[in-house]
Amino acid sequence: MSNEEFAELFETYMAHKRDEMKEKYNRVLPSGELIFNRFDKGEYLKCGENSSVYDTSVVMGDVVIGDHVWVGPYTLLDGSSGKLEIGDYTSIDSGVMIYTHDSTKNYVSGGVNPFEKGDVSIGSYTVVGSMSIITCGVSVGSHCVIGANSFINKDVPDYSIVAGTPAKIIGKVIINDEGEANFEYFQ
Repeated sequence: MSNEEFAELFETYMAHKRDEMKEKYNRVLPSGELIFNRFDKGEYLKCGENSSVYDTSVVMGDVVIGDHVWVGPYTLLDGSSGKLEIGDYTSIDSGVMIYTHDSTKNYVSGGVNPFEKGDVSIGSYTVVGSMSIITCGVSVGSHCVIGANSFINKDVPDYSIVAGTPAKIIGKVIINDEGEANFEYFQ
C-alpha cells in the first residue's frame, strides 16, 4: 500500500469515527481520542476496575489509580519523583496537574536549592476540579471537593470542600444515612 493510499484510507476512517462520535454522543474529540479507547489506556496503565484515562493525559513515573476513577483530558499525573496514588471513585477533571516534584526554588536559587520531592495521595470519593494543581508532598483526603482552578499546596482533610489559590477550606461534605452527599459552605 502506498503512502497516498494509506492516507486516503486513514482520512476515511477518521471521518467515519468523527461522524460516529458526533451522532452517538454529540461530541467532537481530538483525533487521538477517536483512535484510542480511554478504558484501554486505563488497563494498559494497570488502573483499577472500570477506570479510564484519556489519551491526551500524560502519565509519568509511579502512578497508582484505583477502581472507578475518571482521569479527564489534558491532565498531567507526574509520579516521576515520588509515588502518586489516587483512590477509588475519584474524578480528576480536565486540565488537572498533579506533581511529585517542585523545581521552583532550584531555578530561583540558580541551582543552589535541590528539587523538592514528595509523594502525593488523593483519597477515594473525591473530585479534583478542572485546571487545579496539586503540589508535591500533599495528601488530599476522601470525600473531598477541590474547586476548579485551585492550587493545593497543603494537606486537605477528609470531607473538605476547598477552593482558591492557594486553596482554603470553604465548606464540608456531609454524607447522610442513605449515602447521599450534601455540601455545607462556611460564611
